[in-house]
Amino acid sequence: MRNVIGLVREGVDYLVKDGLLRHGELYRSEFAGKEVVLIWDADEIHKILKNDEQAWSTGMGWDVIVFAELDTRGGNVGTLVALDFDDHRAARKLVQPAFTLGAIKEYLAVADRSFGAAVDRWTHAGRVDFKPEMRKLLAAVAGEIFTGIRDPARIAVLDRALADFWGAQLALTHNAILSPTFRRARRGFETLRSAFLALVPERRKTGGNDLFSVMCNVEDREGLSDEALVRVFLTIMFGAFDTTSAAMASMGYLLAKHPEWQERLRAEARRVPPGKLDAASMKDLKELEWAWKETLRLMPVAGVVPRRALCEVAVAGRRLPAGVYAMPMVGAIGRHPKWWKAPGRFDPERFAPERAEDRQHPGIYNPFGAGAHACVGMQLANFEAKAFWHKLLHTCRFSLERDYEARHTFSPLGCVSGKVSLRLEPVA
Repeated sequence: MRNVIGLVREGVDYLVKDGLLRHGELYRSEFAGKEVVLIWDADEIHKILKNDEQAWSTGMGWDVIVFAELDTRGGNVGTLVALDFDDHRAARKLVQPAFTLGAIKEYLAVADRSFGAAVDRWTHAGRVDFKPEMRKLLAAVAGEIFTGIRDPARIAVLDRALADFWGAQLALTHNAILSPTFRRARRGFETLRSAFLALVPERRKTGGNDLFSVMCNVEDREGLSDEALVRVFLTIMFGAFDTTSAAMASMGYLLAKHPEWQERLRAEARRVPPGKLDAASMKDLKELEWAWKETLRLMPVAGVVPRRALCEVAVAGRRLPAGVYAMPMVGAIGRHPKWWKAPGRFDPERFAPERAEDRQHPGIYNPFGAGAHACVGMQLANFEAKAFWHKLLHTCRFSLERDYEARHTFSPLGCVSGKVSLRLEPVA
């Protein structure tokens, strides 16, 4: 209970102060009723993410904080992060065609229209509660490019189910009788599973360019059933917009608090005219990329990635038994004072080539994971972020309606605290 309260109140600062600075880079704690080992050592984090010796299970790790008991019928929930080795490779092969550069370009065309309409609406109003509106915007975009669903009422039902699902991370127990939060998470998962399973036959007939329709019509499915297909797709839904919108909200706060960086990024954005932004010109937005990377470091969406040992393992000179739950601090290590200069300060130039703090060690900056379980939607999320900020910076200057000192919080995804209410002024 203390850990959950600490994560909600202080986010990654709690992990640093109550964990790293008190206990060092390897120590035991408790989460979701399980004893876990927390790992800050960069060498060990890199080794666990690569998992070359197949000593660690990703699926069994995620069961600790989200998936255990989520499906009332029991067993593995079958999403990408809940599968390992050959099963994971087969499932990832199924979704890979939907994340080619060509497919992403089509998705961005859809996103760009939605971004333009939202930014124009917010600018006309002169204000926006950025955090909830950003989530609503990316939910609508994800609905169109991932599910092909455009009906606002259906999108709202699925959005609510997703929000309930994510709540499982903050449930004090996975006993549905004792925890209303976990009961809602279980209902949310079942709502999503049953809704998309019912859609499979229809999408096979009608087709479509959205990700779900593409997956339904992939011929080489390596024996995956419709049920398995839907569960793999749900992985994309779980990370389709909640994670990106949390990071975008944090970046909105940081740029409002640091107008000098906002002006630098605006000057850079103006070198690419509206309507001319494509995959090639996105590479030229170097400072925008630094600011995005710095946001993901300073306000990590995920502090840890859970794993479970399949055999006895050696970690930082200690022998850990088979079955131990481990949490490599993949996001939280972005605040490790050993690796980052003034880690609590917003400083995008730390990612400039002449400093390149993130290049000191392969284990210290992996906001999208690494190895076989690296986020399949990483490139899309990065492109979406650049497309959105390019549009907003071209259109308006923004500041906080009420200045406040925010903190990082896990609720349950990592994000800046507060609504991030912004005042917007059109720029010439």
